[in-house]
This record gives sequence, structure tokens and C-alpha cells, in this order.
Amino acid sequence: MADFEQMNTVVSQSSADSPIQDAIFYPLIDADFDCELVPKPALAKSWDWSEDGTILSMELRDDINWADGTKVTAHDVAFTMDLVADPLVASPRINYIKYLKENARPKIIDDTHIEWHFTHAYDRVTQAFHVATLASMPKHILESADRASLRGHEFSTKPLVNGRWKIGKWDRGQRIVLEHNENWSGSKEEIPKLKRVIFRVLPEYATRLVELETGGIDIAQGIQPQDADRLAKEHPEIRLVRRGWRSMEYVGWNSLDPKDYKRAVDELKDGETLDMSTVKPHAMFGDVRVRRALSKAINAEKMMKDLLSSQATGEVYARPAVGTISPALCNAHNDDIVPIAFDPSQAKAELAEAGWTDTDGDGWLDKDGTVFRFALEINSGNPRRAKGSVLVQAMLKQIGIDVQIAQVETNLFFENHRKKNFDAMIGGWSAGLFIDPTAIWHSGPEYEFNFVSYNNPEADALMVKGLKEPDPEKAAVIWKELQAMIYEDQPYTFLYWIDEIIGVHERFQDTSIDVQSPFGDLYKWWVPADEVKYKR
Repeated sequence: MADFEQMNTVVSQSSADSPIQDAIFYPLIDADFDCELVPKPALAKSWDWSEDGTILSMELRDDINWADGTKVTAHDVAFTMDLVADPLVASPRINYIKYLKENARPKIIDDTHIEWHFTHAYDRVTQAFHVATLASMPKHILESADRASLRGHEFSTKPLVNGRWKIGKWDRGQRIVLEHNENWSGSKEEIPKLKRVIFRVLPEYATRLVELETGGIDIAQGIQPQDADRLAKEHPEIRLVRRGWRSMEYVGWNSLDPKDYKRAVDELKDGETLDMSTVKPHAMFGDVRVRRALSKAINAEKMMKDLLSSQATGEVYARPAVGTISPALCNAHNDDIVPIAFDPSQAKAELAEAGWTDTDGDGWLDKDGTVFRFALEINSGNPRRAKGSVLVQAMLKQIGIDVQIAQVETNLFFENHRKKNFDAMIGGWSAGLFIDPTAIWHSGPEYEFNFVSYNNPEADALMVKGLKEPDPEKAAVIWKELQAMIYEDQPYTFLYWIDEIIGVHERFQDTSIDVQSPFGDLYKWWVPADEVKYKR
């Protein structure tokens, strides 16, 4: 997997961090999944709603401690949400507190009783996970921290834990070693059965595959279908598990000029918020006609077959993507959207209508003296995206567009997107399993995951409307309308949802690998005594 960034859940943005955070921090609410998240007790041992759905009351356990012996209380829960709300922190999860009343996010009744007061009722699953997704951070450790530089605080790499595991060792760029949290104060039944779990940093897929086959690692994510075919034949000791529709990929088109965005940010004075309307649109991708034309020139079906199909059976481990709401959320995903058909001739004609033609006969489209040439960023160590970028490059060359592929180290890759410092990129999402599209699609600089600066007031209004609808069936209608609207605008060329393949050694028992996590309930995993490989 890619290198780990940090363990402060309030500011973390790398999916690589999630399994570590899930292990070392005890969640407010846990969940099962069946077409939607089904909440179950964790730190919150019980909860109930007011009749009008605007107040969620929780009773917390009183037996969960931080590793230094300090009790986890309602004050930690409230402190965490206060960090999210603070503009100095610049948390990318600002949408979690958008519909909570300022003095009740939560309202502390006592150390073990809290009330979340919402401005209005909406879907209860989304309400519950707005307040419970982030693991609580220790107030007594972080309350004196400089909030403007919270990402760099020592806690980010040396966290005080309250979960079943602790970080025994963290070698940057190499590995994180999880060991038992000897100060775990919960039930003895939840003490991990494995003594250690080592998460190795192996950014190169080829290296991960070799390590899995030779026994250097016991589990690997993102096995390519063609390799799964071979593993099934040559390595029966490796169990192959399909996760379902959690990961999707896309080509993201930056709608703003990167240089002018940087200028606008640099000119901000203390306390000012960036007005996105003052930033110049991207010379190419600021035009919806161009984005739609590009999607017609990219053959997503071919990409799925070339990158995500079994050579043995022909089965494709993917399906076309039309948005960022997972098909696993079966009630809200819009199955009626027809993907844009591959049609390079039509794409070229629509680009001409937008002013992009080959005026000098050199084979490349140009407009007002500017050649249609851009850098397509991908994160290094991802062979699927590397191959995919070559396919996109070849497809767009056919209509006169010059694509320069840029492989970028993973952490810098994400940092570039957060700062809007790119032209285009092949990116992906591990989709949320409760519905709140605002983090990715709502306009405004505070939504850092809106990498492409998508800005549609009608879409903004639909998001607000959807998050004011308490009836899940009525809300689903709104979410489907939103998906169709965003798809029409094509801020991304939506490529595919991936039915990810995980390879895990068969000696591991009671593994939970599903759409929620490749490392679900890690504390339950175990190995029979006669198959233990590492005796320490």
C-alpha cells in the first residue's frame, strides 16, 4: 500500500491511513452493511431520537480509557467536532457539522451522556454517521495544540490510542507495526488474537504481488484480474476475496486555472476566505462543452476490458461509473443514467464548436494560439492507472489532443489536488457508505475534496434539499436527480467502479473482508497454532 500520512482523523485525507485509524481508535458507533450502513453500539452503547428527528441522544460507555489511563468522555467527542468546525484547522470534513446547531455538536449532559441537536431532520443513517464517522481525539492531549498547524502535531505520528491496538513502531516509508494496546480497558473478548500486524509500505504493485506470492506479506489489496487468474492456479494457499463496489476511478478536469488559483490564495489576507469567482477558469476544462467532448473521446468500456478483466474467463471486475454514490447503496444509486457513448468523431466536432481546431495543420488542436496540451497526473506505483493513462493519452491523440503523462509521488499527488495545482488527473474514491455528496461536489474552497472546483448552484441546492429530507425514499429521488445533474456537467470523466480483489493467506481465520473494509474486525483474526509463522 501507499505510505501512511497521519493518524489525526480530523485532518487525515489518505485512504491508506483508514485501517490503522480503525484499529487504534474505538469508534463512537460501529456498523454492519446491507444496502446501507446499519449502526451498532461501540463507544455509544445506546441512542435514541426525538420524535421530530432533530435530537440524537447517546449514552456512552464509561469503561473506555485512553492509553495513559484518562477516561474517554463526552468532552473528547465534543472537542473533536470543535476541531472539525474550526476554520484554522481546515478539516476536509467540514460537511459533518454543517447541520448541527453550534452549541450542541454535541451538547454535553455529563461525561457519558450527549445530545446532538440538528438544525432539521434528515436521513437518520446519514445523521448518525455525520456525528460518528470520525474517531474521537483526546482533548487533554490536543487542546493546547496550535490549530493552524494541527497536521504537523506530534500526535499525528505518535497518537495516544483508545482502541484495541497501538502503534508499536512507525518507520516512515517502510512500515507501521500494530501491537496490542496493553492498556485496552474494554472487554477481554475484544483483545486481539494476533500478537502483531505489520502494514508494509509497498507502493509498487509488482513488488506487492511478488511479496504475496513468496510469503513476504500475507494480504494484498487491489489484485489485478489477470494476476488473480494465475494466483488461483499457482497459489491455492492464497484466498481471493471480492470486496464489492467501494472503489471508483475517474479522470478529473480542473475547472480553474492553477496559476491563477495560487495567485488568489497568495493574495488572501488573514481571516479572508477565497471567493472562487475571482479565479480564472481553466483555459480548456472550464468549458462544459470541452469536458463532455473529452468523455466522448475516452473509451471507458475498453479501459475496463483492458485493465480489469480476467483473461481466463473474460469476466470484467468493474462496471461503468456515472457518479460517486456507490452502486452498493442500492436504493440511492441512479441506475437509469446512460453512460456517454464513445464517439471520437462527435467529440472532435463538439471541440470545434468550442473553438478548438487544428488551424496550422500540425495535427494538434489549438485555440487563440494555444495548443490543446496538458499534463495528466497519476500517482506513482499504481500500474492500473499507469496503463490507463497511456490508453487515455492514445485516445485523445486520435482527436488532436497532446497529453503529457506525469507520475507523481502519492502524498504529493494528493497535496496537488487539495491545492488545485494540476490540470487533469486520474484519481479515485473509496466511496462513503452514507450519503452526503457535499464534501466532493459542493462549491466553495472549504470543501477540500472538491479537487476539480465543481461549481453548480443547482447542484448545491439539491445537496441541501437532500440533506433536509428525513424520508429515505424521497431523499433517494433527490440523490438520483443530483447524480444525473453532475453527470451532465462532466466535471469528471467517470470511468468505472472496481470489484476489488483481495488476496489473503488461507491460514488466517475469521477474516472480515467486505465493502466496508479489507481489515474489518481485525481483532478477531487468528491463525491456528500449528500454522503460526511468526512466533513473537
